[in-house]
Formats: sequence, C-alpha cells, structure tokens
Amino acid sequence: LRLRGKVDSGYGRGGKKLGFPTANLPSRLFQNALQDVPAGVYFGWALLESDELAAPGRNIAHKAVVNVGFSPTFEGQENAEKIVEAHLMAEEPLTDFYNETMRLQLHGFLRPEIKFSSFPDLIKQINADVVDAKEALDVSPFVGFKSDLFFSQ
Repeated sequence: LRLRGKVDSGYGRGGKKLGFPTANLPSRLFQNALQDVPAGVYFGWALLESDELAAPGRNIAHKAVVNVGFSPTFEGQENAEKIVEAHLMAEEPLTDFYNETMRLQLHGFLRPEIKFSSFPDLIKQINADVVDAKEALDVSPFVGFKSDLFFSQ
C-alpha cells in the first residue's frame, strides 16, 4: 500500500504521552484506500519531502512502524475514523514535520490493533514492534523497497 499526503497535527499523543512521535496522514484522504486494510501495526518505509535537498532527515527513506486503526487504548478518545500514524525510525529524531508531505509504503503486517490495559503495556509493545519492524526491513525483499521509484519521483 502506498500513501502520499500532508502530515496532520494529529492528537499529539504519540510523542508526548508515549515517547514515539508519529507523522499522521489525514484520514479523510484515505478512507477508501483503508477500507479493506485490517486495523493493526505494519512496517514499511517513509519519506518526508523537502525542497531543500540537504534538509536533515528529509528526502531519504526511513524505516517506519505504522499503526492503522482507531487507537483503542486511548479510552474515550478513540478515533472515529481509521487513521495512519507512522513512527519514522531516523538516525536523528525527526521533529516539526507537520504540513510536510510524506510518502509511505506499507510492506508487512506485524500484529492486530488491540486495546492495552495500561500505557506502560502499550509502550512495551511499541518497543517490540520497533524491533520487529527494523529486523524485517533489514532483509530481502523489504530492504530493497528503500530505493523504490515511489521515493524518487
């Protein structure tokens, strides 16, 4: 699955509450594309576009762990629509990416989205998801998608 759009501000929960900043794509643009995509955690590659070729962390593909779903652990604040929240695993933390254009490819399914009983449990699982995503993206065929034409055109 390939998605491209401007990064929304989201709810600010990923970075502030969980320690995993996310680049969120606007759900209104992708509801049809996401209709048949099961809610869950995926791995893939993501790129933040910039007109400045040397902009830090921009114009290069980063490993990403991506939640597609409704964020059920945030009881009372669940998303009404399925959303896409990508945590980009850059060497240097990426900040201030709101309103930048992101290209995102999803390549594999890690697990279904579930409601956790506590935020520490969710954070522990996200850490495991990050490890699993990194490992998957380091091997063929997924490592090759880093240089996909989708990221250079």
